[in-house]
Amino acid sequence: MNTTPFTLCRLKNKERMSFYVMYRDPITNKRGTKKSIDKLKTKLNLGFDHVTRLEEATIVAQKALDSDIIFNSRKELTLNKYLLNFFDFEKSPYFTRKILLDKDSISPDYVSTRRNTIENHIIPLISDSFLVSDVNIQFLENIQTKLIYKKTLSSTTINQIMNSLSQALQYAKKDNLLHYSQATKIEAIRKNIKVRGILSNEETKKLMTYLKQQADNKTYLAVCLALVTGMRSGELRALNTNQIDTGIIVIDRAYANIAKTKLPKGKKERVVPCPIDLCDKLVKLANNNPHGETKTVFWSKKKDKVLSSHYFNTKFTQALINSETLTKEEITNRNISFHSLRHMANTLLRGSVDEYILRLTIGHSSEQLSNIYSHIEDSAIESIRKAQEKNILPFI
Repeated sequence: MNTTPFTLCRLKNKERMSFYVMYRDPITNKRGTKKSIDKLKTKLNLGFDHVTRLEEATIVAQKALDSDIIFNSRKELTLNKYLLNFFDFEKSPYFTRKILLDKDSISPDYVSTRRNTIENHIIPLISDSFLVSDVNIQFLENIQTKLIYKKTLSSTTINQIMNSLSQALQYAKKDNLLHYSQATKIEAIRKNIKVRGILSNEETKKLMTYLKQQADNKTYLAVCLALVTGMRSGELRALNTNQIDTGIIVIDRAYANIAKTKLPKGKKERVVPCPIDLCDKLVKLANNNPHGETKTVFWSKKKDKVLSSHYFNTKFTQALINSETLTKEEITNRNISFHSLRHMANTLLRGSVDEYILRLTIGHSSEQLSNIYSHIEDSAIESIRKAQEKNILPFI
């Protein structure tokens, strides 16, 4: 067995020759990837001069090995600590670089959701002394098995949890905290996809009659708008009167709990027709904002606050139950939520509108579709408007 701790080589780097070192793992005896001697020299605070002599390269390589920055440092970091550091939006080198390359690629809400996932479901299953370097395929399979035996998580949720863990571990390999030969991902659980439920025509009529006659105006208008335009909850939370024109709403923003006001999902704005009467009611609702200084349509009673992310779904669910449209059990079994209104808009408009135009309006975009939603021709807007009048407005 070869016991030489490292091998030096000299390669041409741009316009000059540079030394590189490949260390042999003391545990597996496998040789790792090349590391720049110049970079190791800088990391060891031995200066910034380019290493040109074999003797100096050997000294730097040995000092790096003796200082524990090659192997032992990765064994000192516990997995719990590493995961919490990795899913820290402000401090994580991984997310910092992602944002540097594309500032809209990752949102604080995305990272926060995954950090919560790790804190709630992964960390309770790991010993405080378990090290990053201890991770192997058996560990990953054991975590997945424990999540399955909980019997409180869907297959989709478990797959998302494992993907978050794998994402962090893949970066650990890149950062030499985990041996490059270790697997960081395992086979996903087969998903039992639960289709988002929608209301029947009779159920929709019953609900809208109740909302119009007995519910508060804010809830009624929110349901009307979501049903007519397919707008998402976050887009309603961010809606401002400056987005509303005569019979038109420009959807160019959404609201998230951490990122606050941001681009809508898909990072593209779109234009949707909206009945003039409904537009006028939305503006009137905004003008009734007791705080005065803002033109937010769906305002909160608390000054300088935005409606909760659960507000619309809570109100929608209460209305379904209070109107005796559905029971709580039926809502759960059929997977009905406020987001169902978006699917209902899509269903009610499909067949009356060109599929391409429908995706542009509802927001189910693809790379092949135009990325300038505001330039939809007037004829396309008019076709959506006519379909709304025929298939949706009779309900409201």
